[in-house]
Amino acid sequence: MISLVKSWEAILPKFLREDYSPYQCNVSSNREHYNLRAKRIHFQNRIKTWLNTGKNPFIKPVECSHCLFDTRIPNIYIGADGLCNMCMTYQKNFKPEILDSELQTFVNTPREPGAKVDAVVGFSGGKDSAVSLCLAKKKLGLDVTAVLVQNGFIPDLVIENGRKLCDMLGVELVVLNIDLAPYIKEMMDNNFKTGYPCYKCGDMFHKAIQDYCIENRINRIIMGRNWWHWIEPEVRSTRWVTNEKTGLKMQLFALPFVLQLTEKDIYRILDGIGWSTVKIHGNSTNCVIPGLVEYQVSKRLGYHPELNLLSREVITGFLEKEEAKHQLSEIKDNTETLKKWVDRQLEEIKNRA
Repeated sequence: MISLVKSWEAILPKFLREDYSPYQCNVSSNREHYNLRAKRIHFQNRIKTWLNTGKNPFIKPVECSHCLFDTRIPNIYIGADGLCNMCMTYQKNFKPEILDSELQTFVNTPREPGAKVDAVVGFSGGKDSAVSLCLAKKKLGLDVTAVLVQNGFIPDLVIENGRKLCDMLGVELVVLNIDLAPYIKEMMDNNFKTGYPCYKCGDMFHKAIQDYCIENRINRIIMGRNWWHWIEPEVRSTRWVTNEKTGLKMQLFALPFVLQLTEKDIYRILDGIGWSTVKIHGNSTNCVIPGLVEYQVSKRLGYHPELNLLSREVITGFLEKEEAKHQLSEIKDNTETLKKWVDRQLEEIKNRA
């Protein structure tokens, strides 16, 4: 009987026989560039879910029993135990001792010759990076510089509020500028089928901070990220980047994640030092973009574009599932406000040219 089962399994397609992480699918979670290949993989993942659970995702999306991921997401499938493939991968590869080792490596890495500080904190002015700045200074005892990357959509109030925290901690605040508006305009013109602004901003944000570190010979970058940098072959909080021109090796380190903080922990720490973040619609404490694009992107996808981020926060234990759902429950149509912001930024860029 067992041999018959094994023979039957052998003729099944590979995607039905083997488990795999969402990243191995190599398709966008928010359906950017949703081409024939992406549609095929999405179809396969729904078939896999149907066979695993007995629930038909073509009639109604099947949701993970632990996080918010469901079968509307192209690279997600649900296993027989009710967990999505992201939760499966995280649980299989998470080892606390690895995070402990990464923390020790980061703290004990010496400065590069010529560097004036131990590390840069990628400081957005929001709650997670604010806690990272505070803990880097007070808990880890590092001499740091806060670097804020202004994408044109971070309100002045957020920057001034962040400056107050830096003054309180005795930390220098450096503001770098990037021009995100042209990319958002292009995405808007294509109904966001070719990209999601926060992903593009993230790439530009990392490049700006790394360029600053290369110029100032700083080899450590602290991020306010509350989820993993790598999930395979093991969950890691650190991403290593080497600049080919200078040979500088930089550690990008997710401090809230390595310390396994929760959102409640973060607010408790900030309350303890008497500092609060600015509340912005769109599940943000620093940038207006998530709240300005959520209606258009949600209308195209059928789900909130920040579902992916909050699902990862639920998986790591940073957020509870019901709280995550609550944070995504209100979607506002800010299309006209988005156009005004983008037009104003494009005009400023034109005037600088």
